[in-house]
Amino acid sequence: MSTDFETRKRIFEEIKKFNRTEQEELFRILKRENEEVSENRNGIFFDLTAIKETTLTKIKDWIQFCKTNTSEFEEREKELHLLAKAKE
Repeated sequence: MSTDFETRKRIFEEIKKFNRTEQEELFRILKRENEEVSENRNGIFFDLTAIKETTLTKIKDWIQFCKTNTSEFEEREKELHLLAKAKE
């Protein structure tokens, strides 16, 4: 049980780092999976401990996609920076 708690805690920490676009896709995942969410002017809220395992897997996949995408973007930015420096 503590492993499940730790997994959900790590997911929570990753979600906190999401930008607006990533948050919106997370919301779409939750809605597609019929998870219970509440909304108000401060945002969208959901109980991470109550999320189904299948939804949790989709969220983990989304987190991995975001990390990979960010990493590849940063790598391309470095390459562009190096190319720009080489042209100077």
